[in-house]
Amino acid sequence: MNIKNSITLRSFKKYQPRQIAKFVKAFFNGRIFIVGLGRLRVIEGKVVAYQHQKSEKSILIVVSEINKIINELSQPKASMG
Repeated sequence: MNIKNSITLRSFKKYQPRQIAKFVKAFFNGRIFIVGLGRLRVIEGKVVAYQHQKSEKSILIVVSEINKIINELSQPKASMG
């Protein structure tokens, strides 16, 4: 993807993993910005850290937490009954 064409789709004022996961799941590719954490990439419906962020434990925790919720949202609901 060309960096010039890659715009930030959405800024989140605070870290709310479920809200962010729902947004990321709907928008397959692009970038998001989370105040206090920074910019993250969205590739094929998953959050991905930029290369320079991969040593930051807090970023990796956030990425895995959001992606875990995306996976849960993608699972078909088990019928209760």
